[in-house]
Amino acid sequence: MLQFFNNQFFGISYSGLQNFIYLAASHHPVEKKIMIFLTWLRINLKFLLIANFLSLKSEKIFGYKINAFSYSSLRFLYEEIFYRNEYFFKSFNNRPMIFDCGANIGLATVFFKWLYPESIIYAFEPDPETFILLKKNVRQNKLKNVHLFNTAISNVNGKIDFFIDSKNPGSLIMSSRRERMPKDLITVDSITLSSFIQDKKIQRIDFLKMDIEGAEEEAIQDLSNKDQLKKLNKMVIEYHHKISGYKSNLSRFVRYFEKNGFEYQINAKCVPVNSENKFQDILLYLYK
Repeated sequence: MLQFFNNQFFGISYSGLQNFIYLAASHHPVEKKIMIFLTWLRINLKFLLIANFLSLKSEKIFGYKINAFSYSSLRFLYEEIFYRNEYFFKSFNNRPMIFDCGANIGLATVFFKWLYPESIIYAFEPDPETFILLKKNVRQNKLKNVHLFNTAISNVNGKIDFFIDSKNPGSLIMSSRRERMPKDLITVDSITLSSFIQDKKIQRIDFLKMDIEGAEEEAIQDLSNKDQLKKLNKMVIEYHHKISGYKSNLSRFVRYFEKNGFEYQINAKCVPVNSENKFQDILLYLYK
C-alpha cells in the first residue's frame, strides 16, 4: 500500500505541477481558477487515500454528479478537461452550438455546460456501454439542449468495425483503428459530419471538440471535400501522430484547415525529442 501511495503521489505531483501553468494562464476569472484547483486537489487526495480501496466510481464536480467506470479514469479526465483546460474557448454569444465528437462518459459535455449553460450540444459516442454512462450523466444532471448519438464519426454512413477492451470498459483509446486498440472487435453505427450537418440544416458550429482516436483525418477530409469546414468557427482536435504502422502525414492533415482559412496553435510533447516512430498525441487549436 505504501508503494502504491508513493508511486501515485509522485505521478500526481509531477502532472499537477506540469499542468498548473495551463490553469494559471487560462482565461477563467481568478475565483474559477481557485475552484478548479481546489477540486483537483480534493479529487487527487480522495484518489490517493480512499477511492481505490472503496471502489468509488462517482464524484460531484461543481454541482454536477459524474459517474465513471473508475475513479482513476474520472481523475484523469478532470485534469485534462477542467484543470488543463484543453477545451476552453471564448464564444461570441451565450448560446453557442458545440459538437462533442468522442464524448466518452460526457465530462467534456458537462464542462461546456458549465462554461455556457445555454449552449446547444451534439455529443457522439460509438461504444454502447460507454454511451449508457454518457446518457446517465446527462440525464441525472438535467442538462438541457444536449443531443446524444450512439455513433462513431468517420467518412462512412452505415456500420464500421470498432475496437474496444472488454476488460477495461470506457477505455480512452477505443478506436476504429485496430493498431490503436488491438483488443476486441465490435460493430457500431457510423455517420459523416457532413451528412449530419446537412440533415440538421446547421449553418454554423461555434466549437468542435474531436478526440476520435485516429479517425480524425478521414472525418475532416470528408468535411473539407463537402465544403462544410467553412461552417466551423473554432476547434480543438486531438491528432494521433504515428499510430503504429502509419506513415507521418501531419502536413496533409493541417493543409485541410489552411485551405479553409483557419489559423492554429499546436501543443505536443515528445520525450526524448529525437525519438523515432514514437506515437504522440498532438493537440490542435484551430480558429478563424
